Amino acid sequence: MIHNNEYLPNLTPLRGIAALLVAIFHFEMAAGRFVPSQQTMFFEKCYLMVDLFFILSGFIMMHVYSKTFSITIQKTSFKEFLVARFARIYPLHFFSLLFLIFFVKLLPHADLQYKNVESISSIPNNFLLLHSFYINKIYTWNIPSWSISAEWWCYLIFPLLALFMNKKRTAAIIVLILLIVGSYYSIMYLLPRVNPLYPAAPVPHNINSTYDYGFLRGFAGFALGMIMYAAYQLPSVKKFLQNDLFVMLIMLLLIATLHYAGNDAICVVLFAMLVPAFAANSGFVHRVCNNRALQYIGNISYSIYLMQIFLQVPFSHGLRLPGVTGFGRGKLNIAFFPGLRYCCLYIIFLILISSLTYYVIEKPCRKFINKLATKSSSRMELA
Repeated sequence: MIHNNEYLPNLTPLRGIAALLVAIFHFEMAAGRFVPSQQTMFFEKCYLMVDLFFILSGFIMMHVYSKTFSITIQKTSFKEFLVARFARIYPLHFFSLLFLIFFVKLLPHADLQYKNVESISSIPNNFLLLHSFYINKIYTWNIPSWSISAEWWCYLIFPLLALFMNKKRTAAIIVLILLIVGSYYSIMYLLPRVNPLYPAAPVPHNINSTYDYGFLRGFAGFALGMIMYAAYQLPSVKKFLQNDLFVMLIMLLLIATLHYAGNDAICVVLFAMLVPAFAANSGFVHRVCNNRALQYIGNISYSIYLMQIFLQVPFSHGLRLPGVTGFGRGKLNIAFFPGLRYCCLYIIFLILISSLTYYVIEKPCRKFINKLATKSSSRMELA
């Protein structure tokens, strides 16, 4: 394969910050909301950080693999691409799901409303990465991993999309924009979505689909990232994006949109502008992003994203923080300062656990699978 080996260091902390914000969002859902929505909707809307992941993924795939699929899709290149992507996402997904199945057996019985989340019948769909296709009528097991399902299926069609983009750029961008808008609009306004825990509650016009049409959400963000990479490649655009003021403006607009619960589509557009702006920046933002701590958080971000469930699932099995009021997932509240202390401890433990899985599971397995695939290819060539 023809790789672009130019590293984009500014995007690494972006992944890490997004992963931590998703983890805080789920902490408030599972353990207790300590920032009232009346004061700010920022954390309530942090489910949108997953859309930032999808945009980042499409952007980075184009950056690394665009030249590989610029003329044709060779069988060898396609296989090497899929092996590399499989090695990147599946080992930790497999480990976290398998360990979670055993872990919940050590806990007291799950809350009645949470029982279907841990159904035995949904396990095969999770292992086969089919759990973003509305096969099950509720999110199951490692809840955040629905996005890994959507991501994998985006990988499968990426070579075709990249080839289309390279050969017929204008036509490809028009078609993808139509599909992106259609996907987001359908999720927000057309498709029948139901809150699985509270079926009578109306579902807001947002893009927070997961097990239900999450594959559409993943495709839309991924394709948008690909388009933004095409824009990023234009010298005039890249030069404009290097400006610190532009990045700061986008970040302020994003914070304000999340704070005031602006339409999800606005956030997606701002994310799409933020990714190339971060990638191109060579000023103050670049210096901040090269901080070792931020780079480290970005490196372990995938582990942070998948391992957060182990610090959340005990709350669905009877664990309750002191001072929490209310009952049911998403309906728990706690005073700000106690909640903040618990959340900080939660983040510290999550980073420690994620560091362990990154160095013991994620990184070694990725190297092993890629090395095995390389040896296999070498033997075939010799034969």
